[in-house]
Amino acid sequence: MPTDTDYNLLVPTRSNHFNTCYYCGCIAATHDYAPPQQYLEFYLATREASEFLKIPSCNECHELLKTCKAGTLDERHKFAKTKLAKKYAKALSIYDMWTVEELEGLDFSLRHSIEAGLKLGAETTERLNFFGFDYEAGGVSQQVHDSAPLHFDVFGESFDSFREALDFASKAYRIPKNALKEAFADNGNSFEQAINTIHQQAAEKEFNQQLKQQCAAFAKQHKQAVIFVHKQVERYLSENIDMTITEALQHLYDTRVKPAAARR
Repeated sequence: MPTDTDYNLLVPTRSNHFNTCYYCGCIAATHDYAPPQQYLEFYLATREASEFLKIPSCNECHELLKTCKAGTLDERHKFAKTKLAKKYAKALSIYDMWTVEELEGLDFSLRHSIEAGLKLGAETTERLNFFGFDYEAGGVSQQVHDSAPLHFDVFGESFDSFREALDFASKAYRIPKNALKEAFADNGNSFEQAINTIHQQAAEKEFNQQLKQQCAAFAKQHKQAVIFVHKQVERYLSENIDMTITEALQHLYDTRVKPAAARR
């Protein structure tokens, strides 16, 4: 039966981290174990990677880590972050999508709900950005280095947070935040690629609408089948990328429609 003597207590090096959850920075109320106590015999027998640490933890992280079987502090740290992000995904989304200034004009119940989401999202973001602290365990000191700060670039503008970059890009390039956030994830986490993709899609949509409308009008005017006109114009455009829809329709008229009418 495993006991605390099988583990080395993780003790913060600096006093300001006493009673602090190693995983998220909240007040520590209990301890997590790396590896979990119920798997101690397995780790001892197999010599799988493990550090045998007793880690200060808040109650919430302790609960989230109950399903984690990992034996190292780093693995458990990442697991806790993933679970926190998933649990508060809605609040994080509200925090990304809204600013306090945008709440003006909303009715009371909606404003109250979004304000609560903003507060919870801000708190969760702070917890997710907590990288742990320097500690001593079993007579060995360990320094914990913060990850390199994230920077989000938007065509020459640099931002320290995704939220700030999203807000700027949405306003500067007139793209709804929801659409931009989805495109960001689908385009290698790049705002520049996301914006270019959205603009390209918008241009293609506008082009297809113009193509449909102009081909329909041409077909009606010259008593042609719409599908025939549409296919011919698409063929001309594919053969000459510099040709416009108007030029393609004129070419169709000059080479097919007009000669056919003259033969009647």
